[in-house]
Amino acid sequence: MEEVALPPGAELVLSDLEVVQPYASRSRGQAALLIVAVMEGRVRLGIPGRERWLTAGEAYTLRLDDRQVLGAHQPDGQRLRTLSLALSEAALGQWCDSPPSAAPHAWSLPSALALTLEQGYRSGLSGQSRRLFLQGLALQLLAQGLAPSPRERLPATTATTAPARRLEAVRRLLEEAPERDHDLETLATHAAMSASTLVRRFKAAYGCSPIDYLRRQRLSRARELLLGGHSVQQVAHLSGYRHASNFITAFRRAYGVSPGSLASSRH
Repeated sequence: MEEVALPPGAELVLSDLEVVQPYASRSRGQAALLIVAVMEGRVRLGIPGRERWLTAGEAYTLRLDDRQVLGAHQPDGQRLRTLSLALSEAALGQWCDSPPSAAPHAWSLPSALALTLEQGYRSGLSGQSRRLFLQGLALQLLAQGLAPSPRERLPATTATTAPARRLEAVRRLLEEAPERDHDLETLATHAAMSASTLVRRFKAAYGCSPIDYLRRQRLSRARELLLGGHSVQQVAHLSGYRHASNFITAFRRAYGVSPGSLASSRH
């Protein structure tokens, strides 16, 4: 865990943990603005009545005062990497012209921002250079976290939402953010139904399982990125593949050519 002191009243924390046992915590604190971004793994986070699961590529923006308790639940058997940015009232006043909305909201990290935040873990900078680099990351995270676009804001699905609308929310989530580390259990939570019910209803509505739909969306995005001039390594990351070798195999199976061949054909 790395804690980075930014200008007074602002703090960025980079966390990289191996969770070997389920862990739940509750803490009180004050933050005029708190943004938590999940880079890998999943965690249930929020204040009572506003908790939700966050998976890789998702973030949560909220405000904390001394009357609220922030809860977090981390499932075991995972690597969990998160970035959190906390601003005091004074810091928020210095960084922003007007106070942001106090309503908690979850949102999707844009692909470009997710790739930039990853550099926070991999950068070889040290000392003042690293502090300045991380301050730049904090500003980018703040800019997106204050007011994510409608496309980036995650749907707040509930059990009272019609099943068809909840299914469509899951489908749209997979289509708009295939690079995230989705799993069936978390998708079922978004849909407010069991995993088996989600698979059955999703197949009936869209002709395939949610995971198959996710695979198609990832490969479709990968093809567009390759034709746009991105490298195979970049495309694998931006399409949701942890390992380029897995991406190459899946791409060849789907399109009959290697990603490198398709990238070369555009020249």
